[in-house]
Amino acid sequence: MNNVIYLIDDDASVRESLVFLLSGMNWEIATFDSIAAFTAAHSSNTGLTGCLLLDMRMPGKGGLAWLEEGAWPWPLLPVILMTGHGTIDACRRAFHNGVYEFFTKPLDADKLIESITAALAESQQRVGAWQETTRVRALFAQLTAREYEVLHALMDGRSNKEVAARLNLSPRTVEAHRAAVFLKLGVSSLVQAIREYDKLQSVELPG
Repeated sequence: MNNVIYLIDDDASVRESLVFLLSGMNWEIATFDSIAAFTAAHSSNTGLTGCLLLDMRMPGKGGLAWLEEGAWPWPLLPVILMTGHGTIDACRRAFHNGVYEFFTKPLDADKLIESITAALAESQQRVGAWQETTRVRALFAQLTAREYEVLHALMDGRSNKEVAARLNLSPRTVEAHRAAVFLKLGVSSLVQAIREYDKLQSVELPG
């Protein structure tokens, strides 16, 4: 994964100083003077990885207002919010909307680099979860509607006979569906099937 730092700040001097600081870490830095410029470049690529440095207050749309608009389109991209006007309320709102870290200006260079390093590692972990979820979704996509019904009934703790009665099937048919589900998911027990199913909820997939 490329360690790309996306920087959105309307202040050219801030962008210049941060690029000078962060380029020494061998990170790729992409700068934008507005949220509109960033979204114009990346609105169709929801799989962005790396880290986003975002100014909280800018002419037009500010970073915090943007984050509060709705679901974040880039789930693999941790956000570090920066502001020269930090308040407890702003900090609370930022973390409520999924911000990874919150900094007030002037920025502490060492702490910023430390936080970006951690954010990049977090992005890699999200990528791993996303890839695992993609794998599991492909497995579950093989199941028929009836096999899903049987699996959900089994996950509710029902026995084969109880599932058969609930779905108006014979116990032998339920057993056949159960075997087919296990084969398609590549598991050998209901516990393993449940663990795979739980992975479907692990991360919101880009795109």
